[in-house]
Amino acid sequence: MFIEIENIRYHIQIKGEGKPLICLHGFSENVNTWKLIKLDGYQLIFIDFIGHGKSDKPLSRKYYSLKVMIKHLNNLIHKLGFNKYSMLGYSMGGRIALAYALTYSNEIDKLILESASYGECGFINRLKRRKNELNLAKDIRKNGVEWFNEYWENLSIFDSQRKLPEDIIDGIRKRRLLNEGYALSNTLICTGQGKFPCLKNKIVNLSMPVLYISGEYDKKYKKVGNDFEKLNLNINHKTINGVGHNTHIEDPNAFVKALSEFL
Repeated sequence: MFIEIENIRYHIQIKGEGKPLICLHGFSENVNTWKLIKLDGYQLIFIDFIGHGKSDKPLSRKYYSLKVMIKHLNNLIHKLGFNKYSMLGYSMGGRIALAYALTYSNEIDKLILESASYGECGFINRLKRRKNELNLAKDIRKNGVEWFNEYWENLSIFDSQRKLPEDIIDGIRKRRLLNEGYALSNTLICTGQGKFPCLKNKIVNLSMPVLYISGEYDKKYKKVGNDFEKLNLNINHKTINGVGHNTHIEDPNAFVKALSEFL
């Protein structure tokens, strides 16, 4: 289905029955990243972010700001008729889910963050990250989505995905290639980690139960998960063995098991 918020059409898929769980995908992905996930007792609501999948891809950058994204997401969820729900976010989607949960904490029942950052911290680190993301945004606009896909899939953070069956790898690749260069560029410039606020000091304010999921081979986000756990007693960090950054694709059964035990 499609729901319009302030002239922006958002694409949504709903799967299963039960308590609502809002699922937010990562950068350059779309709702189909979750197609292997089924959770008994839960209605899964998959949403394409602005500039991704079948949602609108406006040229104006104002729609890609974190403030607008969170506001639109809340309006969309309310239009679906949900006032109390759990939320799951992967990578970029997890970062946005974290900011969302801090803004609308009274609405979130439980929060699941998969391989998600709390944002880049420290002035110099943020400056470097923002510069790198701006350069990547320019390269995507200049070289196109096929260039981006080749660059992105060869990042070391995705090394473990090269062992996946060819049809799964092909599905990831096809989803990336459905993107528009300008929309990915706008997303990087407006909500990349260099622009995203450092929320590390606000994690203590999360009042709901939180599950942080990381992969055994993803050293960076295993460390981030440990940070989350130390910063708030409501947070439990679960590491899934034998996988890297994208745990829900690399081992969907272990991922669903972790979700089920937590929920």
